[in-house]
Amino acid sequence: MNETEQQHYEEDTIDIKKYISILWNGKKFIAILTLFATLISAGVSLILPETFKSSVTILPESGGGRMSSLGGLSDLAALAGVNVPSEASLTKLYPSIIKSEAVLQKVILKKYQTKKNKDSLNLIQIWEIEAPTFQKSYEAALKAIREELKVNLDNKTSLLTLEIETEDAQLSADILNYIVGQLDNFIQTKKTSSAGNQRIFVEGRLVEIKVELTIAENKLKDFREQNRMIVTSPELLLQQERLLREVIINTTIYTELKKQFEVAKIEEVKDIPIINVMDKARANANRESPKRRNIVMATFFISLLGAVGLEIFRKTFKGFGFLKN
Repeated sequence: MNETEQQHYEEDTIDIKKYISILWNGKKFIAILTLFATLISAGVSLILPETFKSSVTILPESGGGRMSSLGGLSDLAALAGVNVPSEASLTKLYPSIIKSEAVLQKVILKKYQTKKNKDSLNLIQIWEIEAPTFQKSYEAALKAIREELKVNLDNKTSLLTLEIETEDAQLSADILNYIVGQLDNFIQTKKTSSAGNQRIFVEGRLVEIKVELTIAENKLKDFREQNRMIVTSPELLLQQERLLREVIINTTIYTELKKQFEVAKIEEVKDIPIINVMDKARANANRESPKRRNIVMATFFISLLGAVGLEIFRKTFKGFGFLKN
């Protein structure tokens, strides 16, 4: 080690000893400041409102829903150029449906029982939203619930998870379970309406085909009555075959439509819960926030580092009068 390196080494050693000496002499100041900040954070964490998170998991729709049970009609729709969404693609619409006003309006206006309030109140009242008009209060509540409600869709498994965090554990669970119920009602209503439209279409077509079949049968009957010597005339035999073929075609169409009509009627009145809940929302016994231990520990380490830095600064720059002991 040459002379220059030796000098730098000695200076670094002196600086380290200097800072250790500063910290040792100011240990009381550092301890008091750190303790004070930590106690303040502990006190603040105690008065922060507690919140409780609840979650619910929804399975993707199975292939046995109303749309798939109308198999023949969906095939016909595809041939006609109408794109019938699969169950998986319908599940991907759930996040948008859940956050739509069609679902959330009833969620906001529903009455909930909470520990804090004796009477059942809607979310506008529970969240104490005050505005000049009811409409503005409602708009504020709609914005708030959209922000608080977390909707996560796993694209690989199509599992849908809903989460919400409120100051009442049971309220969090009740909100989520009611949202699931409204989602189920919304989907069922739309699908029932679709099945109803299918039934109306098939019923109308059934009436038309029945008329066409009756006409074809009457033509064949009249032809046979007017041409009893048909076996001796190739031309009459050909004409009879054409009339008979028309009857057979209309009979086949009528039979198939009759089957589809019965299926559509059954589907229209079905009341099958199509939203499959894997984990129903429940009141969480453990609070989500504030995480008091984390707050206190983080404050302790931050305030300790801050106190150390401040002590070094005030002893190094003694010219700042306000930092002197």
